[in-house]
Amino acid sequence: MESIKEIALAFPRGAHQELFIEGVLRYAREQDRNWSYITAPESLSFSVLDLVGWPGDGILAAINTEKEAACAHEMKLPIVNMSSALAVPGIPRITLDNMAIGRLAADHLVSKGFRHFAFYGLERVEYSRLRKQGFAERLAESECSTVEFLAEPTFGTQGAAWLKQYQALAGWLKQLTTPCGLFAVSDYRARQVLDACRQAELKVPEAVAVIGVDNEQVICEHAHPSLTSVARNDQMEGYRAAALLDQMMRGETAPASDEVIPPMQVVERESTTTFAVTDSRLRSALDYLHTHLGEPVTIDELTDHAGVSRRWLEYAFRDALGETPYQYLRRQRLERAKRMLVKERNDKIYQIAHRTGFSSAKQLTTAFQQEYGMSPREYRRTTQK
Repeated sequence: MESIKEIALAFPRGAHQELFIEGVLRYAREQDRNWSYITAPESLSFSVLDLVGWPGDGILAAINTEKEAACAHEMKLPIVNMSSALAVPGIPRITLDNMAIGRLAADHLVSKGFRHFAFYGLERVEYSRLRKQGFAERLAESECSTVEFLAEPTFGTQGAAWLKQYQALAGWLKQLTTPCGLFAVSDYRARQVLDACRQAELKVPEAVAVIGVDNEQVICEHAHPSLTSVARNDQMEGYRAAALLDQMMRGETAPASDEVIPPMQVVERESTTTFAVTDSRLRSALDYLHTHLGEPVTIDELTDHAGVSRRWLEYAFRDALGETPYQYLRRQRLERAKRMLVKERNDKIYQIAHRTGFSSAKQLTTAFQQEYGMSPREYRRTTQK
């Protein structure tokens, strides 16, 4: 049996970090690695700065500051970085595909019919810049009307600093063109937006629909209204980080470029359950479509329900949503299939096909391959590690 390897977990603890750790543990278990882990026993904060002189074997760390990056460079141990707070930390890194997160958030809001958008991010933080870029690029492809951007430093906690920042945020929200789809860089920022909307007397989701990132259930499900969020694949990130650290501890050279982990899906809750369309006939068609998404509903059924011609519906969808009714229906079914492939892991592909409006597993597989470049089975595997 190989000797015990001491692995340090040098990052702040929170909900998605716990899932990251589950991925690390699963890798060690599957590969039969004899690893022991250390972290701060009585603190939620642990950094590479606390590990100077530590005689262990490897470190999984969040390199969030220039000081931490400089410290990591000086250490002789293998280190894998799990943070994208810095643009080029120079440490081997497994990180989220932040551009894809921004694009996924944009797709969700565009599908709701919004033509005006906003992004609320963090100042001088690389993952915020990338999420904003992905969001803006996807909206540009959809030829959307306006996008407003606001990036601020972390909220202050002393004296009245936090109150002033909320007031400034509320003032910015008031000047947005509504109805507006707003993407916040994290669930924490999204919760601040929800609070500021109440202060500004802006209804969510009717005036401002809000989507965050991380899918932290304590925040998302207990916010009012409950918060829609992009779910990240933390377990896969932890699994891949552990695999890279294992390679480095065995003397292999780390790749020069980052390995990026795609997000999983948008988990919709009350903060985006709306359609930003003014025509009651189009709203009726959208309501019917989403209510019957798991059934083999046809475009003719949509026109009959809304009391419009097929030609009118084609024009209305293109004008409000940037795609045909068929394209919209197909994409919504595929997004539902993606969610079920992750959530219902024991279900067969043909079962998921029938529950998402596809006639067969073959039809779902063909559409999935065309849209995402992989089969449903391949996608399910990528979300497991």
